[in-house]
Amino acid sequence: MASGTWPYMFPPYAARPYTLEESVKMLSELGFEGVELSGFKPHAHPDLYPAKKDRRDLESMIKSFKLEICGYAADMGGYAIASNYESERRAYEEMFDKNLDFCQDLGIKVMRVDTVSGPKGIPGVPWETAMKRVIEMFKKCSKKAEDAGITLAWEFEPGFMFNKPSEIIKIVKEVDHPNFKLLVDSCHAHCCGIGLNQPHPLEIIDVPISKVAAEFVRRLKGYVGHVHLIDSDNTLNPHNTSTHVPFGLGVIDFDEFMKALKEIGYSGWLSLDLCFWHNAWEATRDCKKFLDELVSRHG
Repeated sequence: MASGTWPYMFPPYAARPYTLEESVKMLSELGFEGVELSGFKPHAHPDLYPAKKDRRDLESMIKSFKLEICGYAADMGGYAIASNYESERRAYEEMFDKNLDFCQDLGIKVMRVDTVSGPKGIPGVPWETAMKRVIEMFKKCSKKAEDAGITLAWEFEPGFMFNKPSEIIKIVKEVDHPNFKLLVDSCHAHCCGIGLNQPHPLEIIDVPISKVAAEFVRRLKGYVGHVHLIDSDNTLNPHNTSTHVPFGLGVIDFDEFMKALKEIGYSGWLSLDLCFWHNAWEATRDCKKFLDELVSRHG
């Protein structure tokens, strides 16, 4: 069981973010086994740890709390993969290389990526052209990741371009690389499955609403490389993506979700994600208890 560190530095904590060491210490004290690092400042951004010694010291600090680094959410600088400007696409690739090197130096095996642009796409870029560019970049980056021994995990969500179930499946199939997988966030999977923020026509997974996320997981067999767990109340937050509510405040059937993960053969990390929740720091303890009980029931 792991947790990401971004909930403790993103809004509403941006004015006074908890430091990376404070976050790691708290997660360790609550009994987590792993930590998923935020690659955004002021946490584990490559620029803050520029030398290999800085990175060894960071790794040592985390290990001193008896935590394993199970993943990395890279800051890609907001450079649009599908941009009409070659210079912007090149800047994305340069940021990717910088973050990949960082992961290598810390021995991190999973690096998160996304499609960068919002759900309406990029003005002046046809939808199919944008998808082709995203697939091409993901293929190129997957080859680099393979050479580095790292898996890329694309986190699809309502707040980004290509958030319909069929689009997600089409992209991962066309990238067709063993080092390219999906990061399935239970909340995002639910919200993508009920059509939130989708361009029309909406594409909805037609099952009882509590089982949408589980059904989506079943459709992704063979492509799931990392998992985030958190509940959904069927809404978007002020940041225009899924509202990550603590367990019990939403509608997801997590016993069904865990069954689906077992059915598709997933056995990797389960990572708590309280991104943008207003009292994520205080809510983490109860979320950990919920996850402990959930995992206990499902082995």
